[in-house]
Amino acid sequence: MLKSILTIGICGGIVLTLMAGCSGDDESTVEEDGVFTMTTARTLGDDTEFRPGEDVNNNPVVWWAEEELNLKIETIWTVPHDEQYNTQLRLAMSSGEPLPDVFLVSDGQLKADLIESGLVQPIDEVYEKYATDRVKDIFEQFPEAFYPSTNEEGIRYGMPRLSGGNGSDPLLWVRKDWLDNLNLDIPETLEEMEEVMDAFVNDDPNGTGVNDTLGVSLATANGMVTWLADGSWIFGAYGDYLPGRWSKNEHGELVYGTTQDNIKEGLNTLNRWFEKGYLDQEVGLLDENGAIESFVAGNTGFLSAPPWGEGWPVGDIYDNDPQAEVIPMPLPAGPDGKIGRLGEGLITGSFLFSVDFEHMDKYFEYLDEIYGYTLGESDYFEDGMFEGYDYIYDENNEPVYDHQAIEESEGVPRIDPGGYMLPRNVPTIPFMLYDLASEFYLTDREPENAYEYGIASNNEQYLEAAYIVKQQDEYRIENEWTGAPTLTMQARGEHLERLEQEMIVDIIYGNQPLDHFDEFVEAWKQGGGDQITEEVNEWYEEVQNN
Repeated sequence: MLKSILTIGICGGIVLTLMAGCSGDDESTVEEDGVFTMTTARTLGDDTEFRPGEDVNNNPVVWWAEEELNLKIETIWTVPHDEQYNTQLRLAMSSGEPLPDVFLVSDGQLKADLIESGLVQPIDEVYEKYATDRVKDIFEQFPEAFYPSTNEEGIRYGMPRLSGGNGSDPLLWVRKDWLDNLNLDIPETLEEMEEVMDAFVNDDPNGTGVNDTLGVSLATANGMVTWLADGSWIFGAYGDYLPGRWSKNEHGELVYGTTQDNIKEGLNTLNRWFEKGYLDQEVGLLDENGAIESFVAGNTGFLSAPPWGEGWPVGDIYDNDPQAEVIPMPLPAGPDGKIGRLGEGLITGSFLFSVDFEHMDKYFEYLDEIYGYTLGESDYFEDGMFEGYDYIYDENNEPVYDHQAIEESEGVPRIDPGGYMLPRNVPTIPFMLYDLASEFYLTDREPENAYEYGIASNNEQYLEAAYIVKQQDEYRIENEWTGAPTLTMQARGEHLERLEQEMIVDIIYGNQPLDHFDEFVEAWKQGGGDQITEEVNEWYEEVQNN
């Protein structure tokens, strides 16, 4: 059946016109042949690839949904980047142009404005009526995933786009060849790591005879807690709070991480590392891309990156230094045995629904089936998504998932059709990815479907890194505040963020004494921070009690 769907799509050719603006008619209708139309919009960057002759409205996911679910998914506009995407939605909201039936929103303020506008519909009733047991079993494990799209009355307006849970949580990558050259072991504590960094900087680990090496790459320009070259593990070694994040204190109240004592201890450590030359002398100016340059160039010993960093940026080092050897390692413990790290949020946006969209039953039917693929439970995707795309059959009619074999059989580069789904990739369930990756790392179990094969086929180093992250999941520190900017944040947030960034950089550089941290805390509280804390906790109480 799936092969026939592909033939229908290729021969029939769904006519496509990508528009920069919204369609003038995006209402869901039942067409003469009984097929429901559901419109959407999305970012479409260079990382989304199509086979020749295919596009966003003409691909196997679209053909399958129309043929099997009687659901025609029509993308009425695309833009390359999130900023343009948000602007397009705001223009539609302000001008009265129809919104797409289903669309993803990641920006908290835009989400709140759309809910306030009355242009999107609540989901509580339709969720109870149409969501399948499989969908409910998944989403009801993570009730806090609905918080960002819940209004003050406790009414939910969005379906979460679930993340990998710990998919972008950091671990450390270290130059194993440098350790070997200096006869050093992988450090297990922050103190041991400092000794290793001292040797990396002063004992010529790369054998050049030149003082050209650094201890660790860190990004500070966008805050110390970030997706790459992250510094959360430094502060987590001293306590349960991270800069720029909101966490529960011993009373169950949310407090702002940057005002807590363990941040002061972490900054003291960073200042010491800076003065000893372990950090780039321009560390206060480096964003993520800038921070990784010295590591990729082969001049830095440690880098914080998630397991997916094995491919990029870690893998890029071999272009500059083919003799390099980089391995993943657990995060080190602090003086009291404490370990802490940034924990990825549970969602990467929420799907909102136009008030004009009348067929939520079809959306939930679609959602159920694509999650069925992830779980290996779908009747439609028993062996994979689409024959010739993520699997082929051998002479014994057994599915083959090997990427090279697929490309040789089809004569075109293998492309993952999961990118064509509404979530913009194969839907994920928090923590499932690294659970499976760890299992494949530890055992000889063979993958049972295409989704599992995609995980198991990663190299040993990625699987080991995923295992390390999973083993340290108990040390995750998540941001508990996921709401839209509060009124005081909107009025004072930019000023307070500037004070915070200046304080962090000044202490790291030694431009201000460590006690300047205490001055910042008082200035933050008096400058609106106390009011923000009150507003954040009001929100937190509301979403928990509704």
